[in-house]
Amino acid sequence: MVPRSRDGYVWENSTGVRPGIETDAVVSPVRSFAGDGTKVYDIIVIGAGYAGLAAARDLSELGHNVLLLEARDRIGGRTYTAKKDGEFIRSSFYRPNVIVVLNDIGFLYEMGGTWVTHHMGYLFREMVRYGMDRDLIETGSPEKHKGYYTLNLPGAEPRKLSHEEAGAMQSKAWDAFVNVDGQFGRTLCPLPHAMLDNPIVDRATVEKWDQLSCHDRYEQIKHTLTTEEQGLLVSLLLHISGGNMKNSSLWDMIRSHALLMHSSDNFGDVWLRYKLRDGQTELAKRMFSDAVKNGVEYSFDTPVTTITQIQDRSSSKDQLVTVKATNNAIFRGRKVITTIPLNVLKDVEFSPPLSQRRQEAIGIGHVNHMTKIHADVANPELERWNGCRLPGLLMYGYSDGVLPNGHVHLTAFGTDERPHFVPEKMPEKTIEALNKLHPMNVKRLIFHNWVTDPYSRGGPAWWQPGYMSKFQDELQSRHGNVFFASGDWAHGWRAAIDGALEQGVMNARVASSEIKSAAQKRVSSRL
Repeated sequence: MVPRSRDGYVWENSTGVRPGIETDAVVSPVRSFAGDGTKVYDIIVIGAGYAGLAAARDLSELGHNVLLLEARDRIGGRTYTAKKDGEFIRSSFYRPNVIVVLNDIGFLYEMGGTWVTHHMGYLFREMVRYGMDRDLIETGSPEKHKGYYTLNLPGAEPRKLSHEEAGAMQSKAWDAFVNVDGQFGRTLCPLPHAMLDNPIVDRATVEKWDQLSCHDRYEQIKHTLTTEEQGLLVSLLLHISGGNMKNSSLWDMIRSHALLMHSSDNFGDVWLRYKLRDGQTELAKRMFSDAVKNGVEYSFDTPVTTITQIQDRSSSKDQLVTVKATNNAIFRGRKVITTIPLNVLKDVEFSPPLSQRRQEAIGIGHVNHMTKIHADVANPELERWNGCRLPGLLMYGYSDGVLPNGHVHLTAFGTDERPHFVPEKMPEKTIEALNKLHPMNVKRLIFHNWVTDPYSRGGPAWWQPGYMSKFQDELQSRHGNVFFASGDWAHGWRAAIDGALEQGVMNARVASSEIKSAAQKRVSSRL
């Protein structure tokens, strides 16, 4: 029996929308300790997404006394895997020099972060560690080339075309957009993990380009594109940013292209091709299991309201950090690593207060308010279909497998459509949006609304023009004994699983070094 999280929604015609999704990410029991609140931990980690799991596990392996707090009833944060009905999907996974086709892989719905690649260093490290680097599933049908793509774009006749033709059009438009320097961004962003401080490009040059929006760049190059290419480009940019053309940063697109090794030839392979065969939750479970085996204590269903730094009464030099939860429970530690998402930090009170610049950054937040919907449809002809429609509440639809009953699984995406589109309140509108992409007989919807979720308030972070230049350094900096570790302000793969892992690992390393140094000083002072 797969446990059910409170998170997510399922719609079927016979039941309507029901909250809660079956997932192995649920943690039971929700707490692993029965203390009275007087214990002082070396480090308290807030959040059990990938950043928090990496930090807690690594710190415990270094011998630290760690407490992990999580607001949800599950691990994974903005990445978790749902299961439904024990169904199975025809799919395939990669082995050296061969694609192995399986008929008995349990059907998994990735509710948030989905795709993996060997080009993400921190993620690849975890995949290798847990023996998951070869167990990969390809997105969609292995015979996708036999299918078709549909376009419905402003100023052009709706039509059906091959995947190859659609891909070539999209690549041409994307290349024109990101080729801001005649070298596809190589002279501006040669080192995407060190954008503001690197030996190749001075900071002033980067800050200049960071002021531009996607709209600004689009206006510069749209005359070089056909009407269909224009529509494909705009829809792709909105798909990526989850915002609109004017509030989405051009620099984030330049950074993203640099992470593709400055070539759109790598777009599909790096961003959209491979998934973990056993799902993202399986990787998160293995990390969590290691942390618990190493002695990490935890408390789920524990939203944090206040983080306060105080003087340790037992020492004239040491400071403690107290963390208060919504149930008035108080936890104490020498350091805190918080992985709370950018758009949620405004709900937490800090004492002493955060810097004015960080408060300003938090007040602005990020712009990604995207929609992601899984749909099972009774249309076998859609097994090898992808499509794009602009405008639309859902702009993209991708086929991604066939169930034994012949139903096809699709994943659809939309950009910021607040407040007039709330899928859990408007299933009929959601089905209508799917049918505008392509006529289909929808049998089931499965989704998580990250926008209305109080612990995310949006998808993965995409920044406004000028935001990186002004706020990235501040967001990555510490606040006394409080460290901030989130993929929302990662160096390279911001808004990706790798970025979350990066921030968890980096902040854990610094916190550990300081804890050990302080302990050595205490020992020396007694001698």
